[in-house]
Amino acid sequence: MKKTTYTIVIAFLGLFMNAQNVKVGIKTANPTETLDVNGSSYTNSLYLRNPGEPDKTGGHFLATSKNTLDLYDPTLESSGLFNYIKLTISGVPATGITDYDTKIDATKFLVVVHNYSFQLNNGSTKVALDYASNGINDDKQGSPNVNTFKSNGTWHIRANFINSKLMDYLHPDGTYNNFKVDLYLMAYKYLITKQNINDNTQDLGGTNGSAQALSKPSGF
Repeated sequence: MKKTTYTIVIAFLGLFMNAQNVKVGIKTANPTETLDVNGSSYTNSLYLRNPGEPDKTGGHFLATSKNTLDLYDPTLESSGLFNYIKLTISGVPATGITDYDTKIDATKFLVVVHNYSFQLNNGSTKVALDYASNGINDDKQGSPNVNTFKSNGTWHIRANFINSKLMDYLHPDGTYNNFKVDLYLMAYKYLITKQNINDNTQDLGGTNGSAQALSKPSGF
């Protein structure tokens, strides 16, 4: 009886020791991790030990708001958390850019203008503004209107000056109509977000804001 018991215990110990090194594959004959699932997985709860630990093969994962895990691959722009983009648009008319479609998916990225510059198409920075396109040097300047906005599911760009026209200040007659705009963009991937945060509008009522009891934006 004792001999049988020892045999069973040794057998179980052997299974346990072997399980420390075995790799289990589901729908794959060559598993690369302790559990390698080649397909979809459905579970009510998922617990991760050291989630996203970057020094482990296959461990470069980030949780997303889509209740899934996205593989983080820095060599692919679509999976990068922060993507720096320099966009140069030439042949811009004096009225500037009013609606340029970047084709970047607005459901996956947040795109903002980090910086910008206006030049003549040959690279010269001799650019001035003609207020209201009236051809008169009235020492006025329209407000810069350089930003991104969402339209039809993608991010669009506008880059102009309100009530002002771009001009070559060496030729104030307004005949020059060929400018170049450098846009420095940051595209942030929507990852680890609690919820979609709505646009926020506040009215300071002509004050500097120091005495206003403004409500906190949703989601914070």
